Amino acid sequence: MAGFETIFATNVFSDAVMKERLSEATYEKLRCVIAEGGELDITLANEIAAAMKDWAMEHGATHYTHWFQPMTGVAAEKHDSFLSVQPDGTVLAEFSGKKLIKGEPDASSFPSGGLRSTFEARGYTAWDPTSYVFL
Repeated sequence: MAGFETIFATNVFSDAVMKERLSEATYEKLRCVIAEGGELDITLANEIAAAMKDWAMEHGATHYTHWFQPMTGVAAEKHDSFLSVQPDGTVLAEFSGKKLIKGEPDASSFPSGGLRSTFEARGYTAWDPTSYVFL
């Protein structure tokens, strides 16, 4: 039986994985965003998203989750697929950088507890580049 040290963090889109899969320029810009704060621009986000999708699909993933913590104090998730059906019936694997930068989510996924209509919910999703993506 393998010890935890041989399996711990093996399915993480870690710094080492990003350095291997991103262009040198993109990796350096991402390291600056992580170190200094700031937001990803769409060009940077698109390259990172493509690398994430390829890495995840190589590990058997077909879906991804926006994992967030609404003000209820309980974690919540919104699931989406890398796969999208095209008008001709074929399937395309895609993951846009727009999914990593600030965007307004589908508010109906927020628990409301009956206190308000879900269309009144407000929140934003954005990938926190200081927190690694994992499977």
